[in-house]
Amino acid sequence: MGRAQAGRRGRLSQGLDREVHQVVRKIIDEKTQYGGDYRPTFASIYDEIKGSNSSLNRRPKKVLEEAIERVLEVVNQDAAAASADSGDSDSPVASPRRQHSNGLNRSIVAMWPKSVPAPAKETTADPEPAKQIAGEAINGEPARKKRKRAAANAIDHSPPTHVSLADLGGIDEIIQQFSELLYMPLIQPASMASSKIKPIRGILIHGPPGCGKTSIANAIAAEFGVNFINVSAPSIVSGMSGESEKALRDHFEEAKRAAPSILFLDEIDAVATKRESASRDMEKRIVAQLATCLDDLEVTFNEGKPVIVLAATTRPDSLDAGLRRAGRFDKEVIMSVPSEGMRQSVLQAITRDTRLAGDVDLAVLAKRTPGFVGADLKDLVSTASSAALQRIQEAHEAAAAVEQQEETEDVAMIEGGAELQPAPPPLPPALTKLRRLIAYGRTHPSTSTSITLTQHDFITSLPKVSPSALREGFATVPTTTFESIGAHLWLIEELQRTLIGPIMNPERFRRLGIQPSSGSLLFGPPGCGKTLLAAATAHHSSANFISIAGPSLLNKYVGESEAAVRRLFHRARASVPVVIFFDELDALVPRRDNVGNDASARVVNTLLSELDGVGNSREGIYVIAATNRPDIIDPAMLRPGRLETMLYVGLPDAEGRVDILRRITKSLPGFTFTDRIAEIARQCEGFSGADLESLKRRAGYAAVKRFNAAGTDSDDANTLLTLIADDFEVARTEVRRSVSDHEMKKYDRLRREWVKT
Repeated sequence: MGRAQAGRRGRLSQGLDREVHQVVRKIIDEKTQYGGDYRPTFASIYDEIKGSNSSLNRRPKKVLEEAIERVLEVVNQDAAAASADSGDSDSPVASPRRQHSNGLNRSIVAMWPKSVPAPAKETTADPEPAKQIAGEAINGEPARKKRKRAAANAIDHSPPTHVSLADLGGIDEIIQQFSELLYMPLIQPASMASSKIKPIRGILIHGPPGCGKTSIANAIAAEFGVNFINVSAPSIVSGMSGESEKALRDHFEEAKRAAPSILFLDEIDAVATKRESASRDMEKRIVAQLATCLDDLEVTFNEGKPVIVLAATTRPDSLDAGLRRAGRFDKEVIMSVPSEGMRQSVLQAITRDTRLAGDVDLAVLAKRTPGFVGADLKDLVSTASSAALQRIQEAHEAAAAVEQQEETEDVAMIEGGAELQPAPPPLPPALTKLRRLIAYGRTHPSTSTSITLTQHDFITSLPKVSPSALREGFATVPTTTFESIGAHLWLIEELQRTLIGPIMNPERFRRLGIQPSSGSLLFGPPGCGKTLLAAATAHHSSANFISIAGPSLLNKYVGESEAAVRRLFHRARASVPVVIFFDELDALVPRRDNVGNDASARVVNTLLSELDGVGNSREGIYVIAATNRPDIIDPAMLRPGRLETMLYVGLPDAEGRVDILRRITKSLPGFTFTDRIAEIARQCEGFSGADLESLKRRAGYAAVKRFNAAGTDSDDANTLLTLIADDFEVARTEVRRSVSDHEMKKYDRLRREWVKT
């Protein structure tokens, strides 16, 4: 193949171009299956894509049109090159014709169709080898096969060059796993063959979105230097019966021809869902075809050249169980939400080629980005770069304004007492500013020095980047601290001893050979801060936090509630260390002897299995539950090893109420916590933390009313609005306690029954 053809082939290495190229190949094959030649047009390709059910149909119009133009140009150039290379062999045979003397026969022959010329029947004295005629076969091989192979060869399967493992930080453990799984099959296949050891065929990579599953697959192929076939699983699906399975077989055949190679199936859950829940027969056929293709990847069937299939998904539990058995995707690599140290390594890798100011502290940024995955950190660096550009633009705007002011003063001095001309109508301020900035930029050319990012650029960009793991339901570290929670000092000490200590220093307990308790139950009256205590525990242990309202896991459809519990713990395993907080636990796991249906019992059984770590490891997962009624929770939940630590969160005493009110009013502008306000808090007998929050809110209403009565404009930004003791006095008469004395007697009885003294 010439240099020009190699260049054209390299231009189709992008994923979108490859998908469009497959559509073009399909059109050509359909049009030429009975012979003849066919050149697809832009309109025919575009209509075929828009009329299909593939993922290309959802691509932006401009991006799709550009991809079609690139592929069409390469296809036409390849066809022209094939015609030029074939020379005379592609043209019909020029045979001597016998002159007919019968005019009637000549007229009849002239009326016959002449669209496909036929080879001459006569033989010559010096016969030449058979020449190919367009649309017909040579030695039983159709001409369209040649075009199909030429089109297939136009796609580059060489190892990726745009990514390297050095560009990915915080994945040392992942690299080690791939090293153990792939070194022998890809680098030393002969050793495995001589030992009669069958190499692995499939590896399933799963984790939250943006954690780098696609990047690690490309980087691994580049590092091992093997051919790489990248397939977006949704692109396999076709609206025509049998086409999806054929496309899947074609991809595996490509991988075999390119062996040793890695075939990467991205978003495999789109085509390999569980067959028992599939709504169409096509989905079942695709799963069966994928299983068959994996079984056929025997090294001995491919001349000893290995083919490894990597697949990526965010929902491994949705895959058909038959694909995860031994001999198929039996090896799994979990890419979880990175820890603080891993985030620092990722930031170091991302900013390797970026100029950073001396004040940039990546350790601080890693600490302030809990729940961020690799894609989020890239977004953070990109947003910080935009902030740096904006900072430079603002500096140019200020300099342009100064220059214009100086020029205006100079003109005024020169003109002196000259007769003034009428001033032109004023332009909009934004337009004036833009024109001034453009004029400044043209007179002050930019330098080639790269932009330097500062710590301020990163800090101001943090609120603009939302963790993708949080949007997808995965956990992040909360911002609630123990300092923001008043009272409950002994509870905080107990949580630090039973939960924070094991999370922060697991190796100490491991060296002792002790498995610490990984669950606690907080119970007591409502509004006393059970949720805040759980969130603060996760924050101080630097653990991720998943808050679940018990009833939110319940579903009216059979099996869905249990599946929701399993999905919850799967998300937790991708976010370790993690604290799962179950609010209103009594609604989720009531006593099984008191429930009248099997559905609730199945939910209880599923949750108990997950808490025990049956089938999956529970290492790094800690559970905190809250309830007002521990007496109606299934007793199996409270046995040792599950929620064995029970902590009573009661109403605060007088000094506890003062502490809570002081903390929740700390951030109020211009507010001073006086002794009179403290005395009001002591008088609020029976108030919970939520009641004191309501007291603060009602005091704010009273302050606005007081300002309005005094004739002060409360909407004026220059007017200082603040709360005083009189506002709390008014609010005290309007707010009532939420827990009555009768209810408190019940909670005291529960405390004596359930808390060991």
